[in-house]
Amino acid sequence: MSAGSQVCQATIIPTAHFQQTGTTTFSTTKTFFTMSSDLPQEPSENKRNTLAGNWILDKSRGEWSMRGYLETMHVNELAIQAHEKGEQEYDTIHAITFPDFNFDKVRIMKRSRVNNDLVVELTLGEESVQYLKPDDRPKKALATSEDPGRHLKIESSLLTMNGMAHVTDIKRLVQEGDLSLLVQELTIVNTETSQSKTTVRYFVPYHGRLEPEGDAMDES
Repeated sequence: MSAGSQVCQATIIPTAHFQQTGTTTFSTTKTFFTMSSDLPQEPSENKRNTLAGNWILDKSRGEWSMRGYLETMHVNELAIQAHEKGEQEYDTIHAITFPDFNFDKVRIMKRSRVNNDLVVELTLGEESVQYLKPDDRPKKALATSEDPGRHLKIESSLLTMNGMAHVTDIKRLVQEGDLSLLVQELTIVNTETSQSKTTVRYFVPYHGRLEPEGDAMDES
């Protein structure tokens, strides 16, 4: 029987009890039938307890475009338009794993029109340096968490063609009924101009397969 089906339950209630001549006792009863739908519900495949798993960008909510992020770094308009076109045509997916059950380490694979399987591996509380292709630019990053497994904060710095950028990437697990959401709050600061921009994006559980792709570029 599937979850949520109704079950018929019978309740027998004595209504009379009397003694007949001799030693035989008789009683009468009434039977009431009630319907119950209190069967255990199957867990939703879209419900998660941690950030672990594959997540796909929900373009129906939030500020899914990276336009403001790129404008802060003075990327030219034609490049921004090309980036937005790619975002519309291709899905953005984040695959998150915690190698240790105590959430001391995190691995994030980012896939989008710009990022072809960009992998970030961090140990919480330890600064790391990653050299990005194609020119081996160093990117420093530090991961921390206020709620291990359900909150992740990554602070990074990267020298771009338009100056030094400081990025704070906060990922939070939010429950919305039977749906779990990964809410990303991405803040970039252009140290040359002191301009900053915060972009909030929403990701939902993704159940498709992730096939290997090519080399990665840089984007959050």
